Amino acid sequence: MWQIKKNLIEDACKAAQNYYPDEFMCFLGGNGKMEVVEEIVLLPNTSGQDFATINESVIPLDESIVGSLHSHPDSSGRPSSEDKRFFRRHKINIIIGYPFVIEKAKFYDSKSEPIIVELK
Repeated sequence: MWQIKKNLIEDACKAAQNYYPDEFMCFLGGNGKMEVVEEIVLLPNTSGQDFATINESVIPLDESIVGSLHSHPDSSGRPSSEDKRFFRRHKINIIIGYPFVIEKAKFYDSKSEPIIVELK
């Protein structure tokens, strides 16, 4: 089971609130073998009211990037078809829906299946 520090999700919620009405996007750094997320990794990206994109050439090539996180400006935490394609590249993926509170965080694996995450 994946473990994430609760304050990381709270920080991502604050960032999503600041980006609203646009989507917020970041990556998750940690240890994939231990299933631990240790940090938020911010990389240059472009976002709008219904999208967030990143030039994949700026993503570090090491194994420290274990997942992705982005917001949905509506209350939906369900992955879109574009999200599902993107999720395939990462072991853990998080969508935070409006109003960007921890209770709106939804967690998915690389197959876009919901997973349970322990918030520490």
